[in-house]
Amino acid sequence: MTRSAAAPGRIPGSRFAPLIGALAALVVTAVVIVAIRAGGGGGPADGDENAEMGAVTVEAIPDSVRDEIPNTWSQPRNDPSGTGVWGPDVGSPMDTLWRIHTGMEFFAAPALCGGTLYFGGNDGVFMAVSAADGSRLWAFGTSCGLNGEAAVSDSAVFFCGQDGYVYSLDRASGSLRWKAGLGYHIFASVGLLCDTILVTGNSEGSIAALSAASGDLLWSASPGGVILGPALADTIAVFTSEDGIACAYGAGGNELWRRDFSAQASAPSIGGSSVYIGFSDGVVRRIDLASGTVVWETDLVHQPVRTVISRPVLSGGRVFAGTCDSRVVCLSEEDGSLQWDTPLENWVQLPPAVGAASLYVCSDDQRFHVLDVETGEIRFSIEMGGYSGTAPILANGTVYFGTASGDFFAFRGTLADDGEEP
Repeated sequence: MTRSAAAPGRIPGSRFAPLIGALAALVVTAVVIVAIRAGGGGGPADGDENAEMGAVTVEAIPDSVRDEIPNTWSQPRNDPSGTGVWGPDVGSPMDTLWRIHTGMEFFAAPALCGGTLYFGGNDGVFMAVSAADGSRLWAFGTSCGLNGEAAVSDSAVFFCGQDGYVYSLDRASGSLRWKAGLGYHIFASVGLLCDTILVTGNSEGSIAALSAASGDLLWSASPGGVILGPALADTIAVFTSEDGIACAYGAGGNELWRRDFSAQASAPSIGGSSVYIGFSDGVVRRIDLASGTVVWETDLVHQPVRTVISRPVLSGGRVFAGTCDSRVVCLSEEDGSLQWDTPLENWVQLPPAVGAASLYVCSDDQRFHVLDVETGEIRFSIEMGGYSGTAPILANGTVYFGTASGDFFAFRGTLADDGEEP
């Protein structure tokens, strides 16, 4: 694929720029929880647009090497370690299987359940589309941008909006089950903990846990700062904030630990008994899940500037992350030692997807890159046509991601022969 000249950089955190202005205009005097039953406060979005199909020459991967796709989605990337890959690695050539274009940014990564993708964009529309061909199964319109990843249960879909509401839709039809107003902008992802609690972070430095059945408030906490996460493991929910807070809560809302690291934190990942977080001072930390004690920390700063780290992703004893000084890095999960460091041509603000042999990266150089997990070597790159918007996921030969230019893509990759590189 042809590589174009690097695009100019953008301000770190610019995906939240529209929110910052909105926050400045919003005066919140109290947190109000309102649960509205189905039939009020929203409805299906107008329009029946389907995806544009690509000219596909790459064959679908055979059934014999496919993974079973999960039927529910409980947290960002449906995995506390954040790998975002189901099925085998794929490589070049890649063809555009389908594309959805709205003209508004996609910052909410998709949730994939069975053969359906659930996601929203800054056009205010939350939709369910076929993963196979991009056809729209249903859509629900809101009055605000949608920036966080959804959670999906057997019967319902949950997501948050900048209008301050948490929405619960019927999974089959997209009709409104309930919506709960929290009184502040919400642009973090949501998670389902213990099948009964919906946990969400927000712009007011608070966490709210709602009943998945009714939207009623069960508990709340106020760590402070713009809340990111959650990462969920068993009955523990871990959050971070852009004020540098890392904290863990039990399913009932009891605070297990809280640490203040001062520098802006990435969203957390959990691997085994540890939490992994990147910080804007260029440090990646491994923290004990039970106590919040720092196990190791690695400073990745090559120069005296802020080096914002993306959410770390854990796989095969390694920790992978992107930086706003245009690098993808690989650390040892055991001791934090640097394994490799690959420069790109613009920031990597989003977590990569990690397979057995390949790393899949959306970069602000407006390209999608595939790297070797062992060496960091760039195997190939394709043009995205815009800045990175969502983190990629790979499912049975197809890569899915959205861009800041308003495109949501499905790229089908080529399955490598045994013994060959992807």
